[in-house]
Amino acid sequence: MKDDKYSRSVRLLCPTCGADQFEYDDEDEGTVKCTSCEREMTRDELTRENEENIQVNVDELKSEIKKDFEKSIKDIFKKSKSFTIK
Repeated sequence: MKDDKYSRSVRLLCPTCGADQFEYDDEDEGTVKCTSCEREMTRDELTRENEENIQVNVDELKSEIKKDFEKSIKDIFKKSKSFTIK
């Protein structure tokens, strides 16, 4: 399996307006500001507010990895003359 196949980016959304563009304060590494509604929050707050969206992406990725892993195992045993897969 290729590891880069499972690399994902999750788009975080502003909990106030739903925009996905943020400014990051270089001096205060923990603060972000929505460019649309100008709401300021910490990066941790933004992550918590997007927890459901993040979890959906994690679950989809887990499912994809599991499916690919099962296929790989089946392919290995199909090539083997010692095992039978039903």
